[in-house]
Amino acid sequence: MFAGVALLLAGVGIYGVMSFLVVQRTHEMGVRMALGAQRSDVLKLVLACSLKLISAGTIIGLIIAVMSTRTLQTLLYSVSAFDMATFALVTIFLGAIALAASYLPAMRATRADPMVVLGHNT
Repeated sequence: MFAGVALLLAGVGIYGVMSFLVVQRTHEMGVRMALGAQRSDVLKLVLACSLKLISAGTIIGLIIAVMSTRTLQTLLYSVSAFDMATFALVTIFLGAIALAASYLPAMRATRADPMVVLGHNT
């Protein structure tokens, strides 16, 4: 139960941070679309930048998780600290949340009228 709550809190936190980072770039997306960029190109750009962040975070997180298994082993009773299925499922789940968190605001921003987006000073 505690693991589920921790996963939920991590997912909400990642969603908030990724969504905030994409929303901050709304003005940039408006400028690009006003200069002639296609919506799909802007969406690909945002997703590519988000995937770089997600990949870096995933790699760093997995390295730290693997390094901390010895410490966790002393705290666990009759459970392995290095469970490959758990590592894989949690990584996929949090990566999917991060990708959705960058995709949804990017779609909203690309649907907005570039002139309206450019009018907002953020």
